[in-house]
Amino acid sequence: MAEGDTKELEKTFSDRNETLRDFYNTDALSLTDDEAASLTPILNSLKDNVERYREINKIAEGGEKKVALVHDHRLDRRVAMARSVRADNLQDQEQFLREARLTANLAHPNIMPVYNMGFDPDGVPFFSMELVPGDSLKTIVKKLRDGDEGYRRDYPLETLLNIFIKVCDAIAYAHSRGVLHLDIKPDNIRVGEFGEVLVCDWGLARVMNTPEDRLSGEDSEQLDADVLNDMTLSGTMKGTPGFMAPEQTLAYAEKTEQTDIYALGALLYMLLAHELPVQGSSANEVVQNTREGKVVPPRRRKPDARIPKGLSAVMMKALALEPANRYESVLALRQEISCFLSGYPTQAEHAGWLIHISLLLQRHSRLASLVIFFLLLLAVVISGNLVAISREKADAVKAREQAEENFSLYVKQQRLAKELGEGLSEAVSYTVRSRDFVNAASMVQLLETGLKENVDTVKRQNLLEQKGILHFVLGEFNAANECFDGAGQSKRIGQMRTLSRKYAKIKPVDKRRLTDQQLADLFNEGRAANQMTLYYLYYHHMRRRPASASPEEYAPLASAVLDKLNYIPRAKAKPLALSKRDGGFHLNLSGSGYSVFSFNIIGVYRRNIVEPLKLKSLDISRSKLDNLGELRGLKLNELRMTGVKLDNRKQLAKQLEPFKLKRVVLTESDYPKAVITELRKSMEVVDAKK
Repeated sequence: MAEGDTKELEKTFSDRNETLRDFYNTDALSLTDDEAASLTPILNSLKDNVERYREINKIAEGGEKKVALVHDHRLDRRVAMARSVRADNLQDQEQFLREARLTANLAHPNIMPVYNMGFDPDGVPFFSMELVPGDSLKTIVKKLRDGDEGYRRDYPLETLLNIFIKVCDAIAYAHSRGVLHLDIKPDNIRVGEFGEVLVCDWGLARVMNTPEDRLSGEDSEQLDADVLNDMTLSGTMKGTPGFMAPEQTLAYAEKTEQTDIYALGALLYMLLAHELPVQGSSANEVVQNTREGKVVPPRRRKPDARIPKGLSAVMMKALALEPANRYESVLALRQEISCFLSGYPTQAEHAGWLIHISLLLQRHSRLASLVIFFLLLLAVVISGNLVAISREKADAVKAREQAEENFSLYVKQQRLAKELGEGLSEAVSYTVRSRDFVNAASMVQLLETGLKENVDTVKRQNLLEQKGILHFVLGEFNAANECFDGAGQSKRIGQMRTLSRKYAKIKPVDKRRLTDQQLADLFNEGRAANQMTLYYLYYHHMRRRPASASPEEYAPLASAVLDKLNYIPRAKAKPLALSKRDGGFHLNLSGSGYSVFSFNIIGVYRRNIVEPLKLKSLDISRSKLDNLGELRGLKLNELRMTGVKLDNRKQLAKQLEPFKLKRVVLTESDYPKAVITELRKSMEVVDAKK
């Protein structure tokens, strides 16, 4: 190459080098103030002078405070804000703020959480708390007393008792912290749309600290009675007539845990009888009758309500005139309700052997029916078949041994329940053992607290294993993977580890939710051993699923869940035959093997799996469905049910009533003429054979 060409080439490279240096010179670049501000919107919102809370509308107002719906500018969410009504002097303001601080120190899933407190621009004290859509227990009781069909359907006895148990949990926790509520009543209990139960209004609460508590040091978890108790209430009767214990109606009488237990008894009485336990034409008369212990037994007060004898005995013991005759603790009262729900007699009713046997037969109805059948058969052939007699006796002995084993298990469960402690370690241990994942998010927080403690390796692995399962049912697969890796190998985790790793790649961001199709695929891959875990995953998925989602998107998920509920092998599963017609969506399930359509978490959640399909017509002809109650929750215009073999055909009209049908297609000869005549009064009846 010539010397001139070489210099020309060097000059070209030098020019290009200068150009590239100028292009990558970041020092020459600068952002405008607006551009820089757009990169930190949250930080800027904390620095601006905009008032933090903006009132949207009023919710309620009472004698002590008024509650409004407000928007929190800093956290960008809606909360409920309580403002003091009586804020004319420092003493009233101090009492209002005492309630806020006391409530904030009671951290429990069934106690209303307080987020913030302070003074508004007008100098009025306030505190903000969680906004819980739903009803107060007072509204629910009123609707039940008025005979509202919707509320009677949504709040059967079992659901009401589970609500009561959650209230007991909250009060038991408060007692463990040395706090008495002293104003337990339906108006102070909120029931959310998804089964949440929150105890509110701790304005009359009292901290029962002893001198030893105050000398225990700064690390004590006990609350400071000197700061949090209202000194102006000393010697003053405060509470709600009908729910106040006899000693609460006396100004200087001692208030104990049994004072709250009386109020819980009155609350249970109100839930089941829809009336106060003490009658009176005025508040003063109610208070006087309370002092004299004139409690009307609920079965006499409401004979048509069919209040179980066991629950009536529990109420009367909780409402005893003397505190010493009531339950020794809220946990003891809670255990009585749990026994009733489990089908066991309560201690308060002092049940005889007839009641024990009756409840035992109810708990094992299938076994009892089988024994009765064999005994009847034995009575027929006893004269000529001694071999059959021997076999039936053996079956009877086996049934008795099974009954005794179950009763022994019940006694053991009672003993274990009484031994449960109230500290954090007991709560964490309960969470590890629990298979109820409705409150999975709260349980995760509790386990995180347990993991911060100094625990041994085996316990840490158990905590991580349970925390991983909770993240799994919440659809947080990345978090689940971290916990599973820390827990090591475990048979209990099983296939969940594999599914979690796979779907963490499909959904890398835990806050996002799976699509209906993705969850359907996961269901189809899941094994029977993980069935209940999958059902809770479905429950949390449906809570987050937008109501506007289309039925076509949901159809694969409905098919997968129905297959699991009905134990249909994946190889035999078929997609749902969902079609859209002029009148709406139609589902053809004729000849299907489905007999179960509802997913039920007792007292919390019940979902008809096909309800989100928004059906207007359904064909269940020749299917295995034998109880139309499984379709509860659907609103249909037309139902085809040719060849369906119902357990109780005489009750067909009553079973079809909730669906609001306009037309039903069936084989008339399968039903009594009186049933068909009754159906024609409310809908068109089409005979499939004509």
